[in-house]
Amino acid sequence: MPKIVTARRREDERDRARLYLKSRLMLPTIPLGMVALLAGYGDLVVLWMQDELTPRVLLGSTILFACGAAWGWGHARYERYLLATCPEYLARKQKILDAAKDYKKVKRDMPTAGPDHPGRRFVLAMYAVGILAQCGVTLYYLAQVGAYTAIFLPWAGYFNAKVIVWRELFTRA
Repeated sequence: MPKIVTARRREDERDRARLYLKSRLMLPTIPLGMVALLAGYGDLVVLWMQDELTPRVLLGSTILFACGAAWGWGHARYERYLLATCPEYLARKQKILDAAKDYKKVKRDMPTAGPDHPGRRFVLAMYAVGILAQCGVTLYYLAQVGAYTAIFLPWAGYFNAKVIVWRELFTRA
């Protein structure tokens, strides 16, 4: 009997973790990605209409989008890893958010530390490298491609890559 209860609890944690990823991370990502895409490519359209769109600007915008997409792909892959190895961490976050929504008190014994898995320090370092690289690429291309393109296209790539990696989360029941 204990095996059935443990398996059911683990399955419930996975479902709660999927709900957290779907409702708190992915649903806001879709409109943010579309707004960023429209703002970034809208600036390129303005440059095209003013006959200022050069191959260098087009290459820079492609690099900005690709860098953002690489960062979003890596982040989504890490979230998939967390869902597979530590669903209790994501389920705990959903439980805390549900308790806050229902104005319930959060239990004191619930740990608030991050997920405990091998390579956690490496992931934190990669987050820092990704953020610094994204800021660096944006600052480098800021004067070449325009402010809206340099700021919004990396985010458009980031959000769209996350949606593409997580698309089966929306298709499964």
